[in-house]
Parts: sequence; C-alpha cells; structure tokens
Amino acid sequence: MSSAVRFRTVVAAVAGVLLLGSVAGCGADLARSNFQRTTVPPEPGASGGTGPAPDGEIKDPAVAAKALRMIEPCALLSAETFSGIGTPGEPRPSGWDRCTADVTDAGQKKLKISLEIGGIIIGRIEDAKTAVEGLPQLEKKDGESCTVTAVTSKEPKSGIVLQADYPGGDPCGAGRTAMQRLVKALHSNPKKHPDPPGTVIGVDACTSVDTAVVAEVLGGKLDDPSPMGLHGCALRSRTPQVMINFRPTSAPPEEDGSTPVDLGGGVRGFAKTRVDDEPECTVTWRHRVIGTDEYGMETGEQVEVDYNGADGTAASDGSCDKAVKVAKTVAAKLPKP
Repeated sequence: MSSAVRFRTVVAAVAGVLLLGSVAGCGADLARSNFQRTTVPPEPGASGGTGPAPDGEIKDPAVAAKALRMIEPCALLSAETFSGIGTPGEPRPSGWDRCTADVTDAGQKKLKISLEIGGIIIGRIEDAKTAVEGLPQLEKKDGESCTVTAVTSKEPKSGIVLQADYPGGDPCGAGRTAMQRLVKALHSNPKKHPDPPGTVIGVDACTSVDTAVVAEVLGGKLDDPSPMGLHGCALRSRTPQVMINFRPTSAPPEEDGSTPVDLGGGVRGFAKTRVDDEPECTVTWRHRVIGTDEYGMETGEQVEVDYNGADGTAASDGSCDKAVKVAKTVAAKLPKP
C-alpha cells in the first residue's frame, strides 16, 4: 500500500467517524404506525437552514478552532436542544470533540444523534445553499439518516457535524432543528472542558512541533500543515508525512512490541512500527494523568507522533529514529503538567 493511499485512508477514517450506523427500530408494529411528526421547524427569526449561505471568510470567534477545542460536546446534546423533537437519554462522550445521544420522540420512535465538533468536511463547501445562525449549512440525506453540517472554517474545511439516524421519522428536519440550537448555544456561554495547568486540550497540534525538524525528517519542503479535527495535525512533504494527535484514553502508551524511548525532560515514550514491511513508526506517551474512569482505569492525555515514509521498510528507512526525533520537539514544546 503506498503512503499516499495510507494518507487518504486516514483522512477518510477521521472524516467518517460519525457514520456509526442507523439505530434499530423499536419493533415491526411500531415502525408501521403512523405517528405524528415531532420535528419542529427552525425558530422564528433565525436562519436555521432557511436563509442563503453566506459568502466570504467565516470570522465568528465563537466557532473558531481555538474556541471549539474547549467546548464540551455532550453538554450541547441537552433537553433544550431536543425540545419538541423528543427526550434525550444520557449522552455518551467519545474523546474531547464527539458525543452521541439517543432521543425518544412522542411516538416512542428512536432517534440517534452523533455529534462531532471540528469535523473534517469532505466535499464542496460551495454546495451549501442555506445558513444556520449565519454559518453555511450542508445537508446530506441517506435513507433514514441525515448529516447536517454547520461550516465553521472554509480553509481548512471543517465544521460542526451532526448525524441523525431516525427510522420512521424526518432525520433532516430533526438534524436542522438540533443544529440551529447547537450553534445558538455556542454563542451563549457553552459549557467548557476543564482547563487544568499543563493540559493539551487547548493546544493547536499544528503549532506543537518544530517544523524545521519535520522538514529535515521528511526530506523536503513542507506543505501547509493540515488540521485533522481539533486535536490533530498532518504535516507532509510530497508523500512522506508526520501526524500528531492528542486524545484522552485509559490505554497505556506501552504496548506489546513497543520500545521505550527517552524524549528528554523526563518524558518516556514508546516507539512501535504499526505495519509490517512499511516505513512507518508511532511514538506514544502519556502527557498527564486525568483521573480514573467508571471502571477504575487510570485515564490520561496521550500524545501520538506518527511518521510515515515513502519507500522501504521501517528498518531501512530508520522510521522510528525519525519519529523519535520529531516526538522530542513536541514533548519539549507542550505545556508542563
């Protein structure tokens, strides 16, 4: 598999994380019943998918990447967001920027909402014909599912992505209504993640590395850094690439087959080749401890630096040496916990 293909695969995987499948119906009899639609229209006086899409650069500070990194997505999937649509269950977080909630409408039909803040947009922003609270809005229906996206940045292309899976209901109507309320909430002092000293949650991954070192490792002039969601970044020079990612996890950085490496400043990482016979290596380390999860597992902020070369194998390319060299610059630049 070529490195370029691997890069496209990673982008597609990141962009597709919300496509989690449709929620099953509540039974054959219920699915055939003709319950009244419960989706409410956009609120009067607002632009919830009803006005023309705005032109030009998006300059709304409430939806800038710096602001969105700190937003708690599960807090946006509240009872207020789904008023007139249904009753939401307990939201389920996934990382810092994703959350899922199950909603039950008045007819007991199930609506699954999957939300990603700062999701990558694949496709043409020019296809946006309407607006939501002043932001271009994209909409795509696929059977009983609908993905509604509020564009928050045109370059790089990213936005607030909401997928509604609604067997027997109106997924796009529910998605538009929920999206309008989500965007309004972002302008009304939304709940934020904790911001303790040393956390990487608010760090721009694209500025967390010495780009001169990356250019040396990749062997050429770098393209512009490409944000991968709110907490990741890809740096490329033609085909070779480096990817940096921050995430919360209970998984320890040391895995079977990994090798301990000294990243300086008392930071201990673990290097591991991921694909046999490919010039690729990932260095992972725990930046700080967050606490414990519901199962008593210690959770922490994890940093991953992945080097992906163009030719040869990990051994012939010196992939892990290159990954460690980049990782040392990241470890040195991150805030100290």
